[in-house]
Amino acid sequence: MPDELLNRKMVEKEFFASAENLCSLYGISFERPDGLIYPKNVASVFNELKQKIGAIDGELTLNLMSWEGRTASLATLKRYDTGMTLFYLPVEPLHRLLQDKARKETAELLLSVCAYLFQIAGVSYHTEDSSYLNYVYTMVEEWSIEPECFETEIEQEQFLEEVAYMKNASEKLFSKINGPQNLNALTKRYTTYQPLNETETALKNIAERICTLRQNHPDRSIMDSIYHDSFSMEIEGESIISADQYISFFWSSFDCLYDQLMESVNAELNEIGGIDEPLSIQFFDSPQGTVNHDLSFEKEFFDLLHEISDNLNSFEHEKHHTITG
Repeated sequence: MPDELLNRKMVEKEFFASAENLCSLYGISFERPDGLIYPKNVASVFNELKQKIGAIDGELTLNLMSWEGRTASLATLKRYDTGMTLFYLPVEPLHRLLQDKARKETAELLLSVCAYLFQIAGVSYHTEDSSYLNYVYTMVEEWSIEPECFETEIEQEQFLEEVAYMKNASEKLFSKINGPQNLNALTKRYTTYQPLNETETALKNIAERICTLRQNHPDRSIMDSIYHDSFSMEIEGESIISADQYISFFWSSFDCLYDQLMESVNAELNEIGGIDEPLSIQFFDSPQGTVNHDLSFEKEFFDLLHEISDNLNSFEHEKHHTITG
């Protein structure tokens, strides 16, 4: 049998078998296009089923996929909408708290929260060689150290000193955030922590939610449901925004590189047409007993990122808006 005919037979067999499995789960049917030849018969049924699935659940999309030896099987996808938000978490507030012996318990609890985000949940860190923000920081630093950017040599020296401090402090903090002892201490630190103000109370609530999330989804990372560019809403010929481009730690909103950092990030990402977002995928190469599109982890994770971002900004606000006598 010629390869072309063999491939056609395989595609038709796998496609229509998966279509039957899909229809069985959702209680729908399709008309056999006996008058159409391959590949129009497959395309006709696919379009019919795509419309019917969309009518049942507007958040579902139907895809025809090849994977793990399968040539053409159906799968439903449900995407978690991140709202095209930059989830950038400043670590300078944590660094400052760790220097304050009077706030040791607060600093250690916040450190354990950040350790979970980096070690388990998949948030990238801005000094990692592979991270997107490391690349952007390096680029804007190189732009900014040119002599013509400064009015005096003293101003340039102060700038270089601040950049060197940021780098050194970020690296030292990374070794703590990456330390397994700080992740392992999360539950104990949360349990014994006694907040003294609104910001600290918010931190304890965040830690409690993280402990619950970790209990319900042990070792689950947001990257487990991000399939890189495999199913991204990509415009043909354009790149996509990867997860580490919008989920990351960074140094501070008040340092000498921040404005240029965000200007560069926004300029680049605004030109990109698609984004890697979390997906729930259900394959129909075999019969399915129930609809399985659970995005509860993703929802709680991104809700927590909003809360953690606000909390870190509140701690950062303390330093930069404290009135001293």
